[in-house]
Amino acid sequence: MSKTISLQQSVMQDVVSLMNDNAAMKKLQTFLKDLKKEKKKEADTISKEEVLYDLKEAFDELKLVKEGEISRRPVKELLNEL
Repeated sequence: MSKTISLQQSVMQDVVSLMNDNAAMKKLQTFLKDLKKEKKKEADTISKEEVLYDLKEAFDELKLVKEGEISRRPVKELLNEL
């Protein structure tokens, strides 16, 4: 916890030291916008990976149903699960 606080304090001190330098503040602002976009892309990528994993599981289950290894579930049961 104290490492996190120290890191936050250090970052804030660095930002404060740039407060009077408009050019540096603009660069910092651009950097922060890019960082936010990157973080959003990472979150979207995780979501896509989860969807792909879920689809793979669904197709694997469908294959098992076709092979007769597991039985089908009624649609009402699937809807109730949602």
